[in-house]
Amino acid sequence: MPETTTSEPMRRAIVLVPGIKRDERFVRRDRLVDNLATVERHPLAVGGTVELAGEIGRRLLPGSLRGVEARPVETDVFEAYWGDMVEDPAETGPWGKLRSGFELVAFWVFSPGTWRAFALSRYVTIGLLSSGALLILWYVSIALLVATTLRGMEPPEVLTLPVLHQLYEGFLWIAAGIENFAYWALLAFILSAVNADGLAQASRFTKDYLENRPDEDEVGLRDRLRCRVRATLDAVLAEPYDEVVVAAHSLGSVIALDTLADWPHDADWPRLRFVTLGSPVAVLACRSSWLARERRKLLDRPPVTWLDFHSNADWLCTSVTAGLGGATAAGVQSFELPFDAGLLGRLNGSSHQDYYRDQKVLETLATPGLAPAPARA
Repeated sequence: MPETTTSEPMRRAIVLVPGIKRDERFVRRDRLVDNLATVERHPLAVGGTVELAGEIGRRLLPGSLRGVEARPVETDVFEAYWGDMVEDPAETGPWGKLRSGFELVAFWVFSPGTWRAFALSRYVTIGLLSSGALLILWYVSIALLVATTLRGMEPPEVLTLPVLHQLYEGFLWIAAGIENFAYWALLAFILSAVNADGLAQASRFTKDYLENRPDEDEVGLRDRLRCRVRATLDAVLAEPYDEVVVAAHSLGSVIALDTLADWPHDADWPRLRFVTLGSPVAVLACRSSWLARERRKLLDRPPVTWLDFHSNADWLCTSVTAGLGGATAAGVQSFELPFDAGLLGRLNGSSHQDYYRDQKVLETLATPGLAPAPARA
């Protein structure tokens, strides 16, 4: 029996909260829009742009299925952009990287909270162990770079003091020993192949976010990021959309969860939907008691449709409900995706970007009400 038709189209909005990557604004929004236009169950065609309160989105116009009468659906896709707040690794000198590397190893590798995450999943365990080893190797490589720089210059006067001079000479001696290690060239190749500098950048930014690190006279990083995402959501939710989907990827899911957990407008909840993609929330909640409380707060809010997608081929994420009892996480539907990723793709993080082109994710985002796409035979 054909569905009831109405002449007025349903209006949907998708607000993408991307992960940590220094892409230009709209790059990932456009990638998502182009991929949504390939969905077959709900045909969509890329239309023009739409602007509201300073936010610029792209419109997807409804297609039609022969023999099916249904209410047409227009979908506007926006991006809560914050990539410009991520520092460029090239802007940090060797000494800054050396100091930062020490902080990162102390924060991530030697923290009891990080090791508690091992209980969540064997894949998370592999990912954390690999990341921890890469961070240590990255730190060693930065130390070697500093040592090479020091050998070509006169040491500062402060290093002429007996104790400091001995430490300085010891540092150069250890560095020379590592450089002469037979397998160091192989380890250096591994560091370049898996983008260890990018991993260190992401680890440093995540650390600063969890600690809400202030910047000169500004408020903390977490507060500034929340303000960015909240401004985009406010602009979109102020419009008469029938449904607003917050689709958050990677660290963007942490920022979106943090924002929604304290969302002040109760009237928005009936039309809000939340989709998390490759979220590290459960892993980071083991390291940050603040994030664990924010996750609990969002789960205790008025009922909200929350769909979570994760993959065992993505080693630094797991279900957002990992570590919680089934009854306490009843409001979340979690789906495991079978990404076809090799070992290198898991190590260098390229599998972490596969959510943007996964057909189950795309079909779900294209479906009004977020009905999960059925499994393919």
